[in-house]
Amino acid sequence: MLRRKIETVLMNWKENRKQALLVTGARQIGKSYSIERFIDSNFEYSIKINFSDRADLIDSFAKINKTESLILLLSLVGGNNLIPGKTVVFFDEIQLVYSRRKKLIERGLLENTSLDIISAMKPLSAKGEYKFILSGSLLGVEINDVLLNPTGYMDSVQMFPLDFEEFLWAKGVGQDVISYVESCYLKEEKVMDAVNDMLLEYFREYVLVGGMPESVEEYISKKNLYSLQLSQEQIVKFYHKDITTYIDDADKKLRVRDIYDAIPSELNGKNKRFVSTHVVEGGYIKRNSLEDEFLWLTNAAVAIPVYNVTEATIPLSLASERKTLKLFLSDTGLLTSMLVSSDIRQKLLTNEKEINYGAPYENAAATELNAHGFAQKLYYYNSKKHGEVDFIIEYEGEVLPIEIKSGKPDFMSVYNHTALNNIISKYDIRKAYIFGNCNVKRETNVILQLPIYMISFVRR
Repeated sequence: MLRRKIETVLMNWKENRKQALLVTGARQIGKSYSIERFIDSNFEYSIKINFSDRADLIDSFAKINKTESLILLLSLVGGNNLIPGKTVVFFDEIQLVYSRRKKLIERGLLENTSLDIISAMKPLSAKGEYKFILSGSLLGVEINDVLLNPTGYMDSVQMFPLDFEEFLWAKGVGQDVISYVESCYLKEEKVMDAVNDMLLEYFREYVLVGGMPESVEEYISKKNLYSLQLSQEQIVKFYHKDITTYIDDADKKLRVRDIYDAIPSELNGKNKRFVSTHVVEGGYIKRNSLEDEFLWLTNAAVAIPVYNVTEATIPLSLASERKTLKLFLSDTGLLTSMLVSSDIRQKLLTNEKEINYGAPYENAAATELNAHGFAQKLYYYNSKKHGEVDFIIEYEGEVLPIEIKSGKPDFMSVYNHTALNNIISKYDIRKAYIFGNCNVKRETNVILQLPIYMISFVRR
């Protein structure tokens, strides 16, 4: 049984909020399981409707335009479980209702108004009569905007694959160890060698396994890389299927799938930037833009865009170039499974020197930052004159450059990151981090070397 951070969010919502709660995120990350376990532990009465399993109910809920209709349908489905003040209602795969609602409106079978299932919940939530939790993947980017931009009477939280701290919980690492390491991060103190070595090893495991709950449980229970690979390949197949299901245009389906499949090889390239012509025919690029395809993958929460900035000044968004980007997978384990074979994964585990860890380490860093408040706020710096820095973010009110090093500590000296030194000088940067296979070490008054697992502590 995996412990997840969403449990704290759900408990806080139960005790302090009257609004409905929307939990979004990619498929296979444990949304439904975590919510159902929370409901079973905290509510005596519940009504759970998974619209993927109850397709017969989709039309009825898609047509709801008033509170009375919602109550009637819930009474029909939930029977004696619908008790004012005591019942929580869980709508899973809610995007199916909105996708159907959109089609009914397009066909003239339903009036296009703002009155829908979510607006019907408002008075019931406000009065405390019922609690509502909705869950949906972002794999339907054509979902009604209300799901992506919830109104004031609905809270929204995005869930992610297990981050490294959750992975440590799954490995049985105690909170006292994590708290000790975090205090070393905050105080810039060296971590005990035994603890540092153990966590560096666990991070290499995390790079291989990733944070998909099924894959994590498969690996921890069996320690079998082959069964882990099969689990991850199955998840990739699910994503391929969703691309087919949620995109109507046949050519766009192919482009989105090809872009998704190309992310590992593009990251493994020399500059890691996504080069469209490597995937899509050059003639199409000249006539069109791939922005919709990239946006689809981003809204699906299966890819993380990191845009180039040409100036290291706040706000970074004003200096970003939307057409120049790196694309990372939202789960580092999926990237590794698509990138390398099982025998190479075994070498990664044992930290063999000839293996290139660059792309997996950068992807893991991107997933950690993405899950800790920097979603849609991740950038990298690139200039012909000054060079390239892996990530650059707004952190504690300042610009923070971040370099990810996958080699040995003796290759992390000041002489090996010229670009970082260039932008420190040019923009008067006061703090910069280099994460790698090392311990905590102050390199200069600006640059701090940190063990790669401490990327978990960079949070908004």
